[in-house]
Amino acid sequence: MNPKVITAALAAVVVCFAGVGVVTVKSVSKHIAASDKEFAMTSNVLSPLFDIYGLAIVDGQAKASKGLINAKDFCDSLAKLQAEAERLLAEFGNPTELVAQHKLVAAYLKKARSACDAGQIETLNSPAMTAELYAVIEPMTALINKALHEELTLSRTHKDASDQALLTFERFASVAAGLGIVFAVAPWIGAKKKPVVTIAPKGRKKKTKR
Repeated sequence: MNPKVITAALAAVVVCFAGVGVVTVKSVSKHIAASDKEFAMTSNVLSPLFDIYGLAIVDGQAKASKGLINAKDFCDSLAKLQAEAERLLAEFGNPTELVAQHKLVAAYLKKARSACDAGQIETLNSPAMTAELYAVIEPMTALINKALHEELTLSRTHKDASDQALLTFERFASVAAGLGIVFAVAPWIGAKKKPVVTIAPKGRKKKTKR
């Protein structure tokens, strides 16, 4: 095979390998960044938001109504919990469903604070207040769980896409390496050896007797 053709073929393989490598790196970096963003949203926003509604408010009210924690401290914490929930919702982009349900929770918290301020702690443990609490909290936690599932699904999708990009590049690299080896040994394949011509030394003629 012509050395110039081999050199051009090797150069083309190198250029393609470099080009695919750059595209792969960009794709993987983009998907990893997106996956990290979605995962951070679940860890730093939605999980704490769930804890506020599902644990801090519900558990706090139950303990305060039974005298297990200081009622005044619980009443004071409600305003802080509401403010923190609104901050997290804003960070998540204030989705319509969550914001609408949060308004119902906020209305309940206002009612609970009024009972606390009036010293009617026992009211918090009444069947009516307990039923009202769960009526607004359970839909809220259900929406948060739905959002958590969606974010984790997106994170997984981006991770799978980055893995697929790496797998594709790995296969291409294997093909490129194979082509490189073929082009490297091509000059030696089928090369005909030049025949070695040996010249026999001239011998002296023997004189023949007559």
